Amino acid sequence: MNSIKSVDLGRKKKNASKRIFKTSFTLLLIVFAFTMSSPSSFFQILKPAMAAESLASVTIMPTNNIVNTRTTYDIFFKTATTGTIKIINMTFPSGFDVSAATKPIERTGIGSGSLSAPSSTTLIYNVSNPVSVPAGTTIRLEIGRIVNSNTAGNFRVSIATENTIPTIIDGPTKSFSFPIKGVTGNDVSPDFMIRKTLYDDDAGNAYGWDPDASTTAYAISDSDISGVFNSEFVSVMIRNGNPVFCTAAGADAGLFVVYCNSAPGDSAELHYVITKLPAHVVKSTSSSSSMASSPFASLQTGH
Repeated sequence: MNSIKSVDLGRKKKNASKRIFKTSFTLLLIVFAFTMSSPSSFFQILKPAMAAESLASVTIMPTNNIVNTRTTYDIFFKTATTGTIKIINMTFPSGFDVSAATKPIERTGIGSGSLSAPSSTTLIYNVSNPVSVPAGTTIRLEIGRIVNSNTAGNFRVSIATENTIPTIIDGPTKSFSFPIKGVTGNDVSPDFMIRKTLYDDDAGNAYGWDPDASTTAYAISDSDISGVFNSEFVSVMIRNGNPVFCTAAGADAGLFVVYCNSAPGDSAELHYVITKLPAHVVKSTSSSSSMASSPFASLQTGH
């Protein structure tokens, strides 16, 4: 009986020795493989999980660079790595406000998507149907309703691209610096000229601007309109909607009317300038006689 137990015990010790040998041999092969391979090939194995390339030519262009002004931004960058871009993450410096910038206006080089603002300085463009974007592709996003910094200076925006995991593909990379300037005594005085913008939002609607692709005339409330005949001149321009031509006419104190040849679409912006400079009527006695004999005299004088 004791001899049987001795045999079984010996077998167990032999099997344990074999397992220890196999484990040690496997570890030895792993160490040998990494020892014989070059450091560069080792880091190439790790690189995709550890590093991201920098985006190229990251450029930020506001249409208006005055402090604390809501405006439209063109954002350009070039991809460095081929990848399926699901998210474009844009981080603005402190002092900017992107909370209302949740409607992309235009984009190139990337599929359609939506904008969200998880914080007052962070915008995320989420691609609806992401596909692989080749390296070297120039991507442009036009985004409205971004409020410039409340202080003047030179600023940079940080941008990163991410895939569906999500994992960063390229970036974060800071843009070239762009200036935001304050209003100084060298600028046009609001006593003579004022430029204003109304968006298709609650604030713009409250002033009478509510484009709906069916209305061609809008009564705009503005306290800078005195209502005195020929005291102000208002010029208007429509952006980001249907290409329409509009004119303005004074109506009463605190009010003017915008007339369009066709109806501006939803989300169209009304940009207008109120000029309070006195009119300089051109008069010439020498030209009046020649006009009278001209075959176009009736057209030129309005008769």
